[in-house]
This record gives sequence, structure tokens and C-alpha cells, in this order.
Amino acid sequence: MMKTNTHRGEVIREAIKASGVAIGVVAEKMSISRKTLYNKFKESSIPFSFILKLGEVIHHDFAQDFPHLSKTAKKEAPKPQPQLSTSLQLSFDGEPQEAYKPNNLRECEQELVNLQRKYINLLEKFNDLLLKTQA
Repeated sequence: MMKTNTHRGEVIREAIKASGVAIGVVAEKMSISRKTLYNKFKESSIPFSFILKLGEVIHHDFAQDFPHLSKTAKKEAPKPQPQLSTSLQLSFDGEPQEAYKPNNLRECEQELVNLQRKYINLLEKFNDLLLKTQA
């Protein structure tokens, strides 16, 4: 049984150590300095978005350490992409929509994971476009 107030910094330090991946490599892939990573080890309440990203870098499932992550971070099947419109109006050019406001910490964490996925998807599309225009 895991204690409820797990020191997240200690958990990630142990996971990195067990992974065998060098600290410098982990820091580089996370786009942070080694010093920042070492400072994270001292933090007891690291954001789960950081922990999820770290898990991808070191190929570690942190759901073992934080069981609720297995519910919030399940990989969703890719949704079918909508057909590209020939219109120049973009989806955000319409009327402004009311911003989503999470009600609790769990919803905030879920929203962060969702936004991270959208951001990564957008970066991948942008990269594909760059590659097509350079070809």
C-alpha cells in the first residue's frame, strides 16, 4: 500500500536511477538543465504533466507509483481527422467561446494532459508541413 503523500521528487529520482538513462540525457530530452532536474528531486509536489513527460522519456509507467495516472493518462485511440476545408476561415476565427474552467485538481490535471496532447499533435502537423514545403 502506497502512502498518500508520496514525495514525487524521490519517486522520479528512483525511476530515473532504475531506468539506467543518464541524468544528462534525461535533462536534454526534457529540454531542461541537469541542475533543474536535480532540483526537481527535492520537490515533493511536482506537476503530474512533468511526471508523465518524464515517463515517456525514460519509458517508465508512473501509474505504478501514482495509480490515478493510469485513469487520466490512458492513450486514446487517434480520432479521425476532419476533412480540411478549402475556406480560409480558421476554427478560432469564429465567435469566441467561453473558456473551460476545471472545478478541481483532478480536472486541472486532465486538462493539462489534454492540452499537452493537442500541443504535441499541432507540433507534429507543423513539422510535417515544414518537411513538405522543403521537399
